[in-house]
Amino acid sequence: MCSEVNERDVGRFGRWAESYDASILQRLVFAPLQDFTLREAQAAQPVATSILDIGCGTGLLLRQAAQRFPGAQLTGIDAAEEMVRVARSSAPQGLSLRFARAFGEQLPFPDAAFDLVVTTLSFHHWADQPRALREVRRVLSGGGIFALADALPVGLLRWIFTRNGHGRFNKPEVLEGMLLEAGFAMPRFARVPRFSGTVQVVLSRAAVVGGKPT
Repeated sequence: MCSEVNERDVGRFGRWAESYDASILQRLVFAPLQDFTLREAQAAQPVATSILDIGCGTGLLLRQAAQRFPGAQLTGIDAAEEMVRVARSSAPQGLSLRFARAFGEQLPFPDAAFDLVVTTLSFHHWADQPRALREVRRVLSGGGIFALADALPVGLLRWIFTRNGHGRFNKPEVLEGMLLEAGFAMPRFARVPRFSGTVQVVLSRAAVVGGKPT
């Protein structure tokens, strides 16, 4: 377990696990964001055989991903043990789904294990964001896509989504710099409809050096 993780946040999400899928935020925020993120990810990476969702919650995004990427191996990790338990118990039969408790800073996977990594409204909770981005880059195969959806301190709704004490939010230029430093090519920012430019999906491809994937 990463000692720097904000235990308060982990505990809060753990207590929310049983009622998470029934929350009104699913309809108003999470579901539209997950759908947009997957559409953008699929446009950037039409074929993905192994997908990782960091901060997967109860696995809702991965169940949607199964429809967009038939036959893909779907993996979800979450810092909250109760979220992982609910995700495992609610996984539909017949889908190639696996879940584990883990942290972005210490991904328990070999190098180049995935060709698509996603995370939605989780990044601002990560304890060591630069370290975790390097881990994401490590587990991505050459040319793989990282789709990071989060609130940014910009736009009309920034006071709602990025209030003090709710996490660490980065201005677009800061997030872009962290991604480049971690070994990603120039990221593309896509504004999620309905959120006034505050919630965005950042799509980054594993950088290529000398004509070959790093």
